[in-house]
Amino acid sequence: IVAVERKQSPRLMIFLPPRAGKSEIVSRNFPLLALGKHPEWEVVSATYGQDLADDFGRRVRAGLNDPVFQELFPKLKIDPSTNAADRIDTTARGGYKAVGIGGALTGRGAHVLLIDDPVKDREAADSEAIREATWSWYTSVARTRLAPGGGIIICQTRWSEADLSGKLLDHAKEHPDGDQWHV
Repeated sequence: IVAVERKQSPRLMIFLPPRAGKSEIVSRNFPLLALGKHPEWEVVSATYGQDLADDFGRRVRAGLNDPVFQELFPKLKIDPSTNAADRIDTTARGGYKAVGIGGALTGRGAHVLLIDDPVKDREAADSEAIREATWSWYTSVARTRLAPGGGIIICQTRWSEADLSGKLLDHAKEHPDGDQWHV
């Protein structure tokens, strides 16, 4: 968060096996901290499917409504007009959007873009069509929504060297003046 606050455009990748707790840290707890400190920020959380994205959204909403959280971050208020699993707006004009890879983000921005397991499993990771669709969505939809200085965190199980993270790391080697990733 500090690097995003300083508009340093941080890029972080976290690689862990299934059930290692990466989603708990990145997709369920990090949005709470980001919005607690900055209720005006827009946080986008993406994963391989909308069902899982909605699950993350419900967990984030529950965390934001927790009395302990509200005591720690009294400035954060949820706009009562938003009650969807995939969208939480704050009264400070910030918010949280949960989306499945391939989903629309039109009209949304991101001070922080979280991508948690962009593919479901090895079978999906081995699919060239899914890898290309994920890359296309990242480059033409998700990445374009990032605010100046905004950060990107990708956490995933690496099922294939040709996955989204692999392509981004290869791109960083080929373009040293572009996004550089801390792994």
